[in-house]
Amino acid sequence: MKKILFLTAAVCLVFTGMAWAHEFFVIPNEVKEYKAGDTVQLNALSTHYFTVGEELEPAEVNEVYAVKNGVKAGADLPLERNADRVWYEAKYRLTDNTPVIIVGNRKGGFYCLFTDGGYADGNRAEAAAANPGKTIATARYFAKYSKYYLNPGASDTSFSVPLGHALEIIPVDNPARIRKGSTAKFRVLYNGQPLVNADIQATYDYYDYKTANAYAQTGKTDARGEVSFRIDQTGIWIIRASDTRRSTKPGTDEDNNNAIVVFTVR
Repeated sequence: MKKILFLTAAVCLVFTGMAWAHEFFVIPNEVKEYKAGDTVQLNALSTHYFTVGEELEPAEVNEVYAVKNGVKAGADLPLERNADRVWYEAKYRLTDNTPVIIVGNRKGGFYCLFTDGGYADGNRAEAAAANPGKTIATARYFAKYSKYYLNPGASDTSFSVPLGHALEIIPVDNPARIRKGSTAKFRVLYNGQPLVNADIQATYDYYDYKTANAYAQTGKTDARGEVSFRIDQTGIWIIRASDTRRSTKPGTDEDNNNAIVVFTVR
């Protein structure tokens, strides 16, 4: 049965007190098997919820593109604003049956948190100049990375090729072979190296979709940066990771990178 999704985005975890910032990831509007000749509508949104859009950041801070055989295929896809759904839409035409990874990135940027709970864009110097009299608690750099396996092939191996994101989740098991009732393993990399002892979350479409930042399962990476989740539902699955550490960038206290992988279980 066809299913129209009111969900899409890519990923970010930021703390203001106990609040998490918006996720960002990209998925097709319609869940089905895609083949050569099909034109796929893709939805890209920022949200705390997995079925509704919450925020329309400027289109220029987001990028959506396709990867084939580990290489970017063509230019970034144009994004069209959908104010009613509070997301961006893009279209991608499959020219052949080569497996495609749809990448959605919220480009890196800077912002500062103030001691009064507010925030402003820019590094420490920029935020201080624009907000005289306010005290900066934390200056932070952030970036969000997302991947969706659009038409994975059972004999394909390109799913396991790192794309070079600062933080990246790579399926150990071929997404085309993940089925309900199976256990799927994922490897998490930070700058190409295993991210050890990191908290990772997993959820699926419509799981507690009215609650912000709700995840069905949590796990922790082992010494190889790997974590496994029990796949107990069909449909869209979302695996996400976040890493915050001391920054090496001028005027910045922390680097916060976020990654998400999305795939369909049939």
